[in-house]
Amino acid sequence: MGFDEDHRLSFDDRSDYNNNSGVDDTEDVTLDDPDQLRQDLTYTTFDYNNDGNDDAEDKEKTIDEHGKETHENDEQNGHHSLPEYPFADAYHNRAVSCRNQLFSPWRSLCSKCNSLAVIFALAMVGCIIALISQQREIAKGMMDGVVGGPTEWAALPPARKPLQSLAFGSCSDQTLPMSYWDTLSSLRPDVTILMGDNVYGKCDESSCQILQDAYDALASHPSFIGARSMLPMVATLDNHDYGRNDANENNSMKDVAKEMFLDFFAVPSDDERRSRPNDGVYTSYEWGPKGQRIQVILLDVRYHHSEFILTDEYNAPGKERYIPDNNPEKRLMSEAQWGWLGGLIARPANVRLIVSSIQVMSDTQGFECWRMIPHERERFYKLLKPSLESTRTVLLSGDRHVGGFYKHEVEELYEVTASSWTHTIPFGAFDDCSNAQECDEDDPRRMDDFVRVNHFGMVELDWETREVTLSLRRVSSTLKDHYEVDGAVPGDQLQYHTFSIP
Repeated sequence: MGFDEDHRLSFDDRSDYNNNSGVDDTEDVTLDDPDQLRQDLTYTTFDYNNDGNDDAEDKEKTIDEHGKETHENDEQNGHHSLPEYPFADAYHNRAVSCRNQLFSPWRSLCSKCNSLAVIFALAMVGCIIALISQQREIAKGMMDGVVGGPTEWAALPPARKPLQSLAFGSCSDQTLPMSYWDTLSSLRPDVTILMGDNVYGKCDESSCQILQDAYDALASHPSFIGARSMLPMVATLDNHDYGRNDANENNSMKDVAKEMFLDFFAVPSDDERRSRPNDGVYTSYEWGPKGQRIQVILLDVRYHHSEFILTDEYNAPGKERYIPDNNPEKRLMSEAQWGWLGGLIARPANVRLIVSSIQVMSDTQGFECWRMIPHERERFYKLLKPSLESTRTVLLSGDRHVGGFYKHEVEELYEVTASSWTHTIPFGAFDDCSNAQECDEDDPRRMDDFVRVNHFGMVELDWETREVTLSLRRVSSTLKDHYEVDGAVPGDQLQYHTFSIP
């Protein structure tokens, strides 16, 4: 039977009863005088054949003094009256019966709904508790310098896997747009190499809180959070993540900064970089089987590098900040790191990438570079020379805030500088020059003009054709006040060179 709001019984409503019966609602109605009530009672009949039709109308019937209905054809019309007499108990019993018939299915359904609602509510409470717990763990991880803990970082590829691509770059200021993470995430390189100045922080003589704040800012950046979970990363340090501009061995907070770096990148407690006393964060990796093996070596040229000699002609070309120092006691790396590097160079590899946070080959700039300690650079070249014919060796560097390719004039040795992710130096930033001929250093080893838009590097390996292509690529956005905006697609190649793989 259909149920409609207009067909609800009204006999439990005292005001309806009184209004229909004509009784003053200020009087008390009792059953002491049934004759009087029998004369006055008006009741409602229902069309049970209507089945919920909204067009059916309730009819009012009046009981006469003999208890008879005033219309004799109600039964024929499908109208059913309430019992005649004794009317009080019958009226109540019939009302309860009708109400139960009308509402019983709905009560059963509501009972089931209530059970489901309780189950759903308990499930929601459980989810909320789990979410709160997870957020607390993330917050704790951020305070410790590791968001979400080691499991939040994408795992490095298996050692036997032949790699197809690697990305590399340097110099990312966490206070500037970091959309390059989105570009990298879309390219999905097998490994991403962070070559230093991964954040811009600072330490004073008593604290590295500003450096920790820089790491926290990077850790909470949405683009980095997404990239961290899908891009396997390896990293080394440069001066700004060592807490001092142009940091060297005299940096009193270098061990604090080193620990912050290791904590941020979730380096395991048994990793050699944590157990190595009084030395830097240098490390290495190898991937691929014989014939497809790539070796990635990350140097630390900050922890032990000697103080450079300040220039005697500030900002003069080739002498902007420092000048070369021939003191044989000066160094860029510890003897332990030199020995470690020699052992790696002796290992067989088809492609070798060596990361130095500062430039190696550049001969015409007066900023931080290997040129400032000439005997260290010569030692480096001599160490590499025996393997250059059998291994395609490329140096990767940063720090300069420009990008470019370099080739050694004698040896089969190349260098790619990729700097920076977020704030590359545009034309005319420090003088009135407006083009590459006026602005770029006159360096015979550099193969092309400097790249002066925000960029990063890519290494693409084709093991079938035995070729490796290195390129500098545009990040996903540039600062319109300083950089050319030409509508290029993020990740577009700006410069590239292809080399054979021995």
